[in-house]
Amino acid sequence: MMTGRERINTAMRLEQPDRVPVWCQLSLEHIIRNAFPEGKYPQTIEEYVRAECEMTLRYGFDGVLLYLPGMREGTRVDKFLEEWIHSIPQGDSSHDFSKADPEKWEQNIPEYTAADFYSSQLAREIIGTDYHIGGWTPDAFSRAVQWFPTMEEAMMAMVMDPPRFKALISFFEEQSIAWAKAQIQFGKVESIHISSPYAGSSFISLETYKELVLPQLKRLADALREEPAFAYVHTCGFLSDRLELIASSGVDGIECLDPAPLGDVELGEAKERVGDKIFLKGNLDSVHTLLYGSDEDVDRAIMHCLEVGMPGGGYIISTACSVAPAVPPERIKRISELTRRYGNYN
Repeated sequence: MMTGRERINTAMRLEQPDRVPVWCQLSLEHIIRNAFPEGKYPQTIEEYVRAECEMTLRYGFDGVLLYLPGMREGTRVDKFLEEWIHSIPQGDSSHDFSKADPEKWEQNIPEYTAADFYSSQLAREIIGTDYHIGGWTPDAFSRAVQWFPTMEEAMMAMVMDPPRFKALISFFEEQSIAWAKAQIQFGKVESIHISSPYAGSSFISLETYKELVLPQLKRLADALREEPAFAYVHTCGFLSDRLELIASSGVDGIECLDPAPLGDVELGEAKERVGDKIFLKGNLDSVHTLLYGSDEDVDRAIMHCLEVGMPGGGYIISTACSVAPAVPPERIKRISELTRRYGNYN
C-alpha cells in the first residue's frame, strides 16, 4: 500500500497510484471553525500548523496545503489570520497607476533562510513522512491585480494601458519565483499551488489571458521545473475555454475545475482534452453540493468524480475550490470514505 505522499506524487506524475488520492484545500475559516474551540483564533504559528496537520488526519487526506508555509518560530498569527479571513487582499489605497513606473522600481527580494520556513519544517515534523506537504505562491498577474485599490481599477488598467500593466506583472514575476523556490529549498514542500484566481473567463477574455497571464505563467513554470517539486495552477470559475493553454504553460497540473453553476468544467471532457498532459484536481462543488446538497447529492457527486476522473491515473479528488467554511466535517470525511471504497485501482 502506498503512503499518501507516494499516492499524490504518483498522480502528479500522471501515473496510476494504488487508489485516487484525496486532498482538499481547506478555507481558513473552515479551519478556524473546526479546529479551535468556539472559533477562537490560534495565537502562534505552532498552534495553527498543528491544527492544519490534525485536520488532514481527521479528514483522511493524503496531504496538507500550508496556508502559512513561510513563518518563523513563535510568530503570532491571531490578528493576521483574522484580518485575512475578514478582508479581500487588495492594493494600498495610495497606489496611483497613472503615475506608476514599474520598469524603474527596485526589487526588494529577501535573502531567505531556513529559519524563514520554520512552519513548513514543523508540519513535516508533526505529520511525518507519509503525507504530501504543499506550499503556494500567487502568480505575477494576481499580484498585479491586487496592487490596485479595487478590482475595477485593475480591470480598467488592463484595457487602458496594457504596456504599463505588463510592466507591473514583470515586476512581480521575480518575487513569485523567489518565494516559491524558497519554500521548496528551505521548507522542503513537495508542490507549489500557483494561485491565479483572476484568470478565468469571468474576469478576462481568452485573448487577454494569452497576452497577460500565459507568458508569466510559463516563466514561473520554467523556473520551478528546476526544483524537486510539482507546480499546479489554481484558477476558480469558468475556464473551459483555456484548458489547453494552461496545459501548454509547462505546469504539472490544474486545480478547481469548477462544475456548473460555479464554473463550466465537465470533468470527463477535461480528462479527454488535457488529462494526458497535466494532472487534474478538483471538480466537487463545495457550496451547492457539499454545503446545500442532500446526502444523496454528495455521494452522487463523489462517485461521478471517481468514475470519470480516475481512469488511467493523474487525478486527485478534491473540492473544486477551498472547502466552504460551513461545510459539515462529516461531508468532507465522506469523500475519503467513498474513495477508499471505490477509488482503488488494484
